[in-house]
Amino acid sequence: VAQFHELIKPAKPISMKIVELTGITNARVANCRSEKEVLMDFGEWVITHPCKTIVGHNCKTFDLRFIRDRCGKYNLWWDTDGMEIVDTLALARQYKKAGKLNVPNLQQPTIAAHFGIEYEAHTAIEDIHALEQIYKFFTKLGQPASRQSLGF
Repeated sequence: VAQFHELIKPAKPISMKIVELTGITNARVANCRSEKEVLMDFGEWVITHPCKTIVGHNCKTFDLRFIRDRCGKYNLWWDTDGMEIVDTLALARQYKKAGKLNVPNLQQPTIAAHFGIEYEAHTAIEDIHALEQIYKFFTKLGQPASRQSLGF
Protein backbone atom coordinates (compact mmCIF):
# COMPACT_ATOMS: atom_id res chain seq x y z
CA VAL A 1 0.00 0.00 0.00
CA ALA A 2 1.51 3.29 -1.10
CA GLN A 3 1.18 6.25 1.22
CA PHE A 4 2.03 9.94 1.29
CA HIS A 5 2.27 11.71 4.64
CA GLU A 6 3.44 15.21 5.46
CA LEU A 7 2.28 17.92 7.82
CA ILE A 8 1.60 21.38 6.40
CA LYS A 9 2.37 24.76 7.93
CA PRO A 10 -1.08 26.39 8.00
CA ALA A 11 -1.64 29.96 6.89
CA LYS A 12 -3.20 30.76 10.26
CA PRO A 13 -2.63 29.43 13.79
CA ILE A 14 -4.14 26.07 14.73
CA SER A 15 -7.07 26.49 17.13
CA MET A 16 -7.04 24.82 20.53
CA LYS A 17 -10.01 22.69 19.48
CA ILE A 18 -7.97 21.22 16.61
CA VAL A 19 -4.90 20.82 18.83
CA GLU A 20 -7.02 18.88 21.33
CA LEU A 21 -8.56 16.75 18.57
CA THR A 22 -5.38 15.94 16.63
CA GLY A 23 -2.50 16.60 18.99
CA ILE A 24 -0.88 18.69 16.25
CA THR A 25 0.41 21.96 17.69
CA ASN A 26 1.55 25.20 16.10
CA ALA A 27 5.09 24.43 17.31
CA ARG A 28 5.00 21.05 15.55
CA VAL A 29 4.16 22.61 12.17
CA ALA A 30 6.24 25.80 12.54
CA ASN A 31 8.99 24.52 10.21
CA CYS A 32 6.76 22.56 7.83
CA ARG A 33 6.30 23.44 4.19
CA SER A 34 3.38 25.42 2.81
CA GLU A 35 0.12 23.89 1.66
CA LYS A 36 0.94 24.62 -1.98
CA GLU A 37 4.40 23.02 -1.77
CA VAL A 38 3.03 19.87 -0.17
CA LEU A 39 0.12 19.65 -2.62
CA MET A 40 2.53 20.00 -5.55
CA ASP A 41 4.57 17.09 -4.21
CA PHE A 42 1.39 15.12 -3.51
CA GLY A 43 0.31 15.61 -7.12
CA GLU A 44 3.69 14.36 -8.31
CA TRP A 45 3.44 11.41 -5.94
CA VAL A 46 -0.03 10.51 -7.29
CA ILE A 47 1.36 10.50 -10.85
CA THR A 48 4.34 8.32 -9.91
CA HIS A 49 2.27 5.97 -7.70
CA PRO A 50 -0.87 5.33 -9.75
CA CYS A 51 -3.60 3.50 -7.90
CA LYS A 52 -6.85 1.91 -8.92
CA THR A 53 -8.55 2.17 -5.54
CA ILE A 54 -8.75 4.80 -2.81
CA VAL A 55 -10.08 3.68 0.57
CA GLY A 56 -11.08 6.21 3.21
CA HIS A 57 -13.54 6.83 6.03
CA ASN A 58 -15.99 9.52 4.94
CA CYS A 59 -13.58 10.19 2.09
CA LYS A 60 -16.21 10.90 -0.54
CA THR A 61 -17.87 13.62 1.51
CA PHE A 62 -14.80 15.11 3.15
CA ASP A 63 -11.26 14.06 2.19
CA LEU A 64 -11.50 13.85 -1.59
CA ARG A 65 -13.58 17.02 -1.81
CA PHE A 66 -11.10 18.82 0.48
CA ILE A 67 -8.10 17.76 -1.61
CA ARG A 68 -9.88 18.70 -4.85
CA ASP A 69 -10.83 22.13 -3.47
CA ARG A 70 -7.33 22.85 -2.12
CA CYS A 71 -5.70 21.76 -5.38
CA GLY A 72 -8.14 23.96 -7.29
CA LYS A 73 -7.05 26.94 -5.20
CA TYR A 74 -3.53 26.58 -6.67
CA ASN A 75 -4.60 25.38 -10.14
CA LEU A 76 -3.12 21.95 -9.44
CA TRP A 77 -4.38 18.75 -10.99
CA TRP A 78 -6.47 16.31 -8.95
CA ASP A 79 -8.65 13.72 -10.64
CA THR A 80 -10.12 10.48 -9.33
CA ASP A 81 -11.77 9.45 -12.61
CA GLY A 82 -11.16 5.79 -13.27
CA MET A 83 -10.39 5.05 -9.61
CA GLU A 84 -12.62 2.96 -7.41
CA ILE A 85 -13.50 4.95 -4.29
CA VAL A 86 -14.31 2.78 -1.27
CA ASP A 87 -15.76 4.75 1.62
CA THR A 88 -15.66 2.71 4.83
CA LEU A 89 -18.30 4.98 6.36
CA ALA A 90 -20.70 3.89 3.61
CA LEU A 91 -19.70 0.26 4.22
CA ALA A 92 -20.24 0.73 7.97
CA ARG A 93 -23.73 2.09 7.33
CA GLN A 94 -24.49 -0.87 5.09
CA TYR A 95 -23.20 -3.44 7.61
CA LYS A 96 -24.93 -1.75 10.56
CA LYS A 97 -28.24 -1.71 8.68
CA ALA A 98 -27.79 -5.41 7.84
CA GLY A 99 -27.08 -6.20 11.52
CA LYS A 100 -23.46 -7.18 10.84
CA LEU A 101 -21.94 -4.25 12.78
CA ASN A 102 -23.17 -3.45 16.29
CA VAL A 103 -21.62 -0.13 17.31
CA PRO A 104 -23.11 2.99 18.97
CA ASN A 105 -21.86 5.28 16.19
CA LEU A 106 -20.00 5.01 12.91
CA GLN A 107 -16.93 7.08 13.76
CA GLN A 108 -13.68 5.47 12.72
CA PRO A 109 -12.29 5.24 16.31
CA THR A 110 -15.50 3.50 17.46
CA ILE A 111 -15.35 0.98 14.62
CA ALA A 112 -11.65 0.40 15.27
CA ALA A 113 -12.32 -0.26 18.95
CA HIS A 114 -15.12 -2.68 17.99
CA PHE A 115 -12.58 -4.75 16.04
CA GLY A 116 -9.91 -4.45 18.77
CA ILE A 117 -7.73 -2.05 16.78
CA GLU A 118 -5.79 0.32 19.01
CA TYR A 119 -4.43 3.55 17.61
CA GLU A 120 -4.10 7.28 18.19
CA ALA A 121 -7.13 8.69 16.38
CA HIS A 122 -7.00 11.83 14.25
CA THR A 123 -3.36 11.61 13.29
CA ALA A 124 -3.34 10.97 9.57
CA ILE A 125 -0.82 8.14 9.38
CA GLU A 126 -2.36 6.34 12.39
CA ASP A 127 -5.84 6.79 10.90
CA ILE A 128 -4.63 5.19 7.66
CA HIS A 129 -3.12 2.16 9.40
CA ALA A 130 -6.32 1.66 11.41
CA LEU A 131 -8.43 2.16 8.30
CA GLU A 132 -6.52 -0.56 6.47
CA GLN A 133 -7.31 -2.99 9.30
CA ILE A 134 -10.97 -1.90 9.43
CA TYR A 135 -11.31 -2.47 5.70
CA LYS A 136 -9.87 -5.99 6.09
CA PHE A 137 -12.48 -6.73 8.78
CA PHE A 138 -15.21 -5.32 6.56
CA THR A 139 -14.20 -7.58 3.68
CA LYS A 140 -14.64 -10.52 6.08
CA LEU A 141 -18.18 -9.33 6.89
CA GLY A 142 -19.14 -9.60 3.26
CA GLN A 143 -18.06 -8.51 -0.14
CA PRO A 144 -17.71 -4.74 -0.33
CA ALA A 145 -20.63 -3.16 -2.08
CA SER A 146 -20.27 -1.84 -5.58
CA ARG A 147 -19.81 1.87 -6.20
CA GLN A 148 -23.32 2.04 -7.61
CA SER A 149 -24.95 0.45 -4.55
CA LEU A 150 -23.10 2.92 -2.30
CA GLY A 151 -24.37 5.85 -4.35
CA PHE A 152 -21.23 6.95 -6.17
